[in-house]
Amino acid sequence: MSGARHNRAANILAALVGNAFPPLASIATAPILAQALGVDGRGAVAAATAPLFLATALATFGVPAAVTRTLARHPWVSAGLAGRAVAILSGAGLVVTAALVATAPFFGAGNVVVVPLVVLASAMLVPTLLVALLQAVAAGRHRWRLVTIERAVTAGTRLVVLAALASADALDVTLAVAVLAVSPVLGAIAYLGLLRGARAEKPVGSETPRTRALVSFGARVWFGSVAGVLLTRLDQALITPLSGAAELGLYVVAVNVADIPLVISNAVRDVSFAADAAEADDRRMLVASRISSALTVVVSGALAATAWWWVPMVFGAEFIAAMPACLVLLLATAVGGQGALAGVTLSARGAPGRRSVSLVVAAVVNTTLLVLLVPTLGAVGAAIGTLVGCFVSSSLNVLQVWRRHGIDPRSFYGLRATDVQVCVRALRRLRSRSAM
Repeated sequence: MSGARHNRAANILAALVGNAFPPLASIATAPILAQALGVDGRGAVAAATAPLFLATALATFGVPAAVTRTLARHPWVSAGLAGRAVAILSGAGLVVTAALVATAPFFGAGNVVVVPLVVLASAMLVPTLLVALLQAVAAGRHRWRLVTIERAVTAGTRLVVLAALASADALDVTLAVAVLAVSPVLGAIAYLGLLRGARAEKPVGSETPRTRALVSFGARVWFGSVAGVLLTRLDQALITPLSGAAELGLYVVAVNVADIPLVISNAVRDVSFAADAAEADDRRMLVASRISSALTVVVSGALAATAWWWVPMVFGAEFIAAMPACLVLLLATAVGGQGALAGVTLSARGAPGRRSVSLVVAAVVNTTLLVLLVPTLGAVGAAIGTLVGCFVSSSLNVLQVWRRHGIDPRSFYGLRATDVQVCVRALRRLRSRSAM
């Protein structure tokens, strides 16, 4: 195996930095949007872009995850695999784009300003899907620095352009939607680095994965991805029709805050998926799970304890009303992080369908709560639905790993002294490498 595959601590660090850019950019841009547009304007922007972000995950059909897993297991596969993936994603993207255009009046709740913006944002669906494919190729090759650069370009472009427009007093809802929709595509420039680097040679006697295997794995992942999207994105798409744009404006700010701790768990998740697909290791997976869970809980707790002070200062006094939803979502982040790597393990080891079952059950519970609670409780109702859904998904994933791989569910919870020692050794290795 290559050195990149073994240097897991460096990969996690690179992924951690990359995953930090989106939420930090959201925190930096959220005050700009909130103060320039107000609660109603911020809600209108979220209402226009939420269908695009929802569709981006729905239209992948699990192809990026399948590409990452295939390249991690069979690194000699490249051009042919990418070509097939491009064809699948482009076709699916065009179909879903047409569906977005047709359903724009629903997502925009008939608002004459929001509905055309939903259509405008949907034009970026296919390019966004192709960038997701490039990211999957980089992940499968363990090129995490490229992923970090891509996310930095996307986040930096968004922040700089929005700040410039706001300072010139030119930022309005239409320009905000355009910036948020286009900026993810600009990060594709980072993947020019994929053209460099030696290609792995095919081992003698090895078989090249067939398209059917790619589609089969992707379909099983996608089934769960749809449920996962419903669990994490459907709320933002439905709050406007169910409760109004103002409640969505409050909820988006709460989500921005609650996404900060996900930087840790998402970085470990991304690297662990590729690493475990290449070489399954129960001990390594459990150590990573416990460490990331503990860090997520600590960061979530720190944010919850201080948010009453800094949220009104950062976002504006009128967003103090977002605090109840913010606290509930931070609890959901901490709860969901406890079993995040269990779901990744199921997918990496060839059983994405089991993870999908957990997500489907959680999505059904979440959607039911959304419909019941959002009309009366608004943003808080959506947050409660997310909290319950995260608990259900996390718990079921841990139980599925127990049934399939015989791993004691208690192994996922609580930090051990040996886990701390692993962290210390990893930090020492990284420090020694940086000093060279």
